[in-house]
Amino acid sequence: MSATFDASLLEGLAAQAAQLTGFSDEAILPDAIRRVAAGLARTLPPEQLLARAVARDPDVVHALCQAVSVGETYFFRHPEHFRFVSSVLVPELVERGSRHIRAWSAGCATGEETYSIAACLLDSVPYEPAIEIEVIGTDLISRNLATARTGSYGAWSQRPNGPLLHPLFHALPGTPSRVEIDERVRKQVRFLEHNLLDPALEGPFDLIFCRNVLVYFAHDAIGRALRHLSDALAPGGALVFGSMDATQPPPGLKLAGAPEEQIFRKPDPARAHKPQRSAPPPPPPRLPTPAPVARRPPEPVALHLRALVHIERGEKLVAEKALAELSQAAPDYVPGILERALLHGRTGERSQASMLMREVLRRIEKLPEDEMLAGPEPLPVRFYRESAETFLRGVDR
Repeated sequence: MSATFDASLLEGLAAQAAQLTGFSDEAILPDAIRRVAAGLARTLPPEQLLARAVARDPDVVHALCQAVSVGETYFFRHPEHFRFVSSVLVPELVERGSRHIRAWSAGCATGEETYSIAACLLDSVPYEPAIEIEVIGTDLISRNLATARTGSYGAWSQRPNGPLLHPLFHALPGTPSRVEIDERVRKQVRFLEHNLLDPALEGPFDLIFCRNVLVYFAHDAIGRALRHLSDALAPGGALVFGSMDATQPPPGLKLAGAPEEQIFRKPDPARAHKPQRSAPPPPPPRLPTPAPVARRPPEPVALHLRALVHIERGEKLVAEKALAELSQAAPDYVPGILERALLHGRTGERSQASMLMREVLRRIEKLPEDEMLAGPEPLPVRFYRESAETFLRGVDR
């Protein structure tokens, strides 16, 4: 069906999708645009699609926005951020007499981050005095929000580098690989559809997480999103990014803590002359500061990001092809080898997964444990070694 569409039409629709969402060219998949065109062509003549997109026809706009989702997420991703919330931010808010803590998970994908924030806040506030907690998760993609609202997740939402820092979920009877968010956490959370190129729906917020989202954005769109995020932050509040999202402080904010943690605070005039609480040092051994990451991901990482889109959508064959292309283009790229192994493992192809896990160990055997490897999320060699060894131990049982 997609072959009937003119290449210039698809390019025009992709350009409109980029303009509407802020996503860069690398994050907009041609196949996704073809699917959008095919879906819209059921009710609209193909020759009208681009004109309708330019005219901001609501149905066409919504369809194009749904075509650019990136949903790689899991519980307690970047645990250092949650430790900052529990040990620094919440005590400050309690000290100044806050009775209502509001948090925003911007670009929440399927909701794991949103529920993690709620669980962290619940576990960090004192029992007395009572403090009301409200966490809003927003995403551009309606199917992501539908998944988030169910509060039910599989094993892929739990990762070794995302430890269970706070009580969050319980196993579903008869389905040990699936968990359900605890009711005490669910009732603190709401999910709304929102575009980061638009001002925040509600505010101000004491805490905003916008992690591993802006890395997919074009340069101009990043500036626009940063202004909206900064405007939505309350004085004294914290805005937290992933390691590849921000290369400079958002307008009006200052870096708090180590540069690699990417935590920014809005000055609070009322506390200007009071000593500020600083984040406790992480437990030794401290990992070296990762080298600065370019605003646009290097080519292997860009290819990896594209493959992750297909993985998140359950498009196994397309994902396998994308990862094979990545392997051919960058055979020494360890995160890609691990990704291929995990994909085979999740679909029951244990022998292929085991072979690739052993390849991961071979590639890193002479590397220092703390050396950071570039990927969609920079991680130390230790993570790759532990992931491969854990998988292989399970196979050998």
